Amino acid sequence: MKKIELFWNIVYYGIYIFDVLLRNLLGYLNPFSLINKINSVKKFHSAHGVTDMNKFKNRILNNRRTGISSIRSGGTMGGLLVLIEYGLFNIYQAIIGKSLTSDLWENNTNIIVCIIVFLGPVIFINNRLLFKNDKYQNYFNTFDKLEEGAKRNYYMVSLISVALIFSFFFLSFLML
Repeated sequence: MKKIELFWNIVYYGIYIFDVLLRNLLGYLNPFSLINKINSVKKFHSAHGVTDMNKFKNRILNNRRTGISSIRSGGTMGGLLVLIEYGLFNIYQAIIGKSLTSDLWENNTNIIVCIIVFLGPVIFINNRLLFKNDKYQNYFNTFDKLEEGAKRNYYMVSLISVALIFSFFFLSFLML
């Protein structure tokens, strides 16, 4: 179980770092980051206690506990689990030789049951492996201390894992 937890935290860390890097890259195109460099805007923000609005924004967005990057990365982890579940559902439909999708989305009761069946395990797994007692914080601190070569290997593990999950999901439709 500890190896699964380590693996899932490696993937989460890779997605988090990718999100931060992508947001920083897109930040160069953000007109507000340029506006925040104007002296009169800096003076306005400093009157309210913020000396550099861009650093303040990054500190809030990159907060590992409540930042936007952490929230989006957690959502991505949940989305990956949903893709795995739906891929397994497609394989199950292929094995029994019957399309169950139209039956499941037929009425509101079935829709609610499907949502609970698909999201219940996602919430349980992510809570157990990532968020319970802030396990991911401990892993993030450990991963941050690694040398660049090890970090690069972890990024590759994350990238390959995400690619395999997407491939599994899309290939599961070929079985239908």
